[in-house]
Amino acid sequence: MSHSHSQGRSDLVHARHVEAALLDYLRGQSARHEALVVAAVGNLRIRIDAADALLERANASQSSAIAFRLAAAEAARVGAHLFFELAGRSLPRPLPDAAEPALLTQRRLLGDHYLNGAALADGQGGQA
Repeated sequence: MSHSHSQGRSDLVHARHVEAALLDYLRGQSARHEALVVAAVGNLRIRIDAADALLERANASQSSAIAFRLAAAEAARVGAHLFFELAGRSLPRPLPDAAEPALLTQRRLLGDHYLNGAALADGQGGQA
C-alpha cells in the first residue's frame, strides 16, 4: 500500500503522549495504587501495544491498514477518556492532516470483508 497511514500514526503518537502525561500525573496521586486505576492504565498500554503491532503489518493489505487505523484511534480514544476521568481535564488531540473515511465506515468495511467476503477497495477505505 502506498499511503502513509498518517492519521493512524498521529493517533498512536497522541495515545503515547496521553499515556506519558497520565503516568506523570498519577505518580503524585494516591490513586495510582487503586486496582481499577492500575487496570485502566494496563488496558491503555495493551491498546497502544496492539496498535504498534498492527502498524508493523499495515502495508500488507487493505484490511491490515484498516485494522491499524481503528486500533490507533481506539488507543487514542481510551487514553483521552482515561486522562479526563482521572485528571479532570483533556489534552489537545491533533486534527487529521487530510480527510479520511469515517471510522464507522472503516469498521463496517472491515466487518463486511471478514463476515461476508466483500472486497476492499484500494486506498483508505474505498467506497462501499
